[in-house]
Amino acid sequence: MLRKLLSVLLVSAMLVGVVAPSAVAASTPHDTTVEPAAVGADAGWFAANNTTTDTTSNTTTDTTSNTTTNESTEDSNASNGTVAVTVGQQLTTIVSQTDSEVRTEVEESAFEVRFEASEDDDRAEAISERAEELAERAEDIREEYEEATEAYESGEISRSTYAQRIATLNARSEHLSDSVSRLEARSDNVSNTSLQTAGFDESELETINNSLESVTGTGAKALLQRFTGLSEGEIEIESEDGLSIKVESEDGEESREIERERDDDNNFTVDQSSALDSARSELGTPSTGSWSLVESDKHTDSGYYEFEFELTGTNSTGDAEVRVDGSSGTVFRLESEIEAPGEEDEEDEEDTDDEEDEEDEEEEDTDDKEDEEDEEDEEDEEDEEDEEDEEDSDDKEDGEDEEDEIEDGDEEDEEDDEEDDEDDVETDEPDEEEDDVETDEPDEETDTPDSE
Repeated sequence: MLRKLLSVLLVSAMLVGVVAPSAVAASTPHDTTVEPAAVGADAGWFAANNTTTDTTSNTTTDTTSNTTTNESTEDSNASNGTVAVTVGQQLTTIVSQTDSEVRTEVEESAFEVRFEASEDDDRAEAISERAEELAERAEDIREEYEEATEAYESGEISRSTYAQRIATLNARSEHLSDSVSRLEARSDNVSNTSLQTAGFDESELETINNSLESVTGTGAKALLQRFTGLSEGEIEIESEDGLSIKVESEDGEESREIERERDDDNNFTVDQSSALDSARSELGTPSTGSWSLVESDKHTDSGYYEFEFELTGTNSTGDAEVRVDGSSGTVFRLESEIEAPGEEDEEDEEDTDDEEDEEDEEEEDTDDKEDEEDEEDEEDEEDEEDEEDEEDSDDKEDGEDEEDEIEDGDEEDEEDDEEDDEDDVETDEPDEEEDDVETDEPDEETDTPDSE
């Protein structure tokens, strides 16, 4: 939001810069001349086009002075090393950043046109020349950094002005680093023989990046964010024991950078364990979590140890790099950066929680369905068992009925047999009587003559 406001103010100021000189020229007497006043190199296009001088009254009106006044007052109020950032400084920094970006794009476009229209040897020549241009720009940035640091340490410029210059140099360095990366990618498409013939050495690009370390660290990047309105927070700059830059934003992010001079001795007189203790001591304890060593390296050719740390034990993320001189044991470079969990991270965590909740609900639904299915299966099994029991009962009843029928049949058969036996008996008795009668009758007849 602040950056959008600054952009609107910048456009308004540019319009004023165009209209104001015309208005002044129309209202100025014929014997009065209006000409631009000399401004510093860091003032940029905005300051250069918004500065007028009235030679008659010897009165100078500088719009940029309204944005950088009372610097001594600001520094006196910031006895602890904090820096106040004004809207005018932010406008100037944005203009300088835009100038650097436009210049870089123009140069890159010209180089691309030349590169695409050339053959292998001509491409190698173009790469070599481009590398020299970038090296010169890197040297200019390095010199301006050293001059600004010397001016700050000697009290010639305030903390606020120094911080703004570091921010501007960081913007230029970032654009330069992008150009180095593009050139390196282009060199991969050209034969090594042609590159060597043209005098190009890839190590030159690495040298350029190394020369920009003082203005490309985490502290310088944080300053650029602050002076372009992309972040809000507190800035601290100290120069008593080397240059120290610390930027804390309102959302909990923290950037810190330390740079000190080294001796010229590349020999190792300090062991790695002692160097690690020095690195941990300089790094200190973060407000949350702790620094855990993830990698260590001994640079034999350069004579220093390098340690890399990672922030653990907290929701915040962070990393740090510390370099310790191998001969003196002094920490000559430190960079640390801590990022607080942002809204996106919180949203991701909420989304993750929601997904987990949904998964849990789905699992519960699945379990419920399985339970219902199990219950249905159990009910079906019970129904089947009941049916089987009923069938068994029916079978038993049928069997009992059959047995009863069989028994009834047997009883009826027995009764029939008994009746038959009785009939037989009745039938046999008359026969005997008839036999007896028949037998007796002849006897009587026989007896009759005898009696006669």
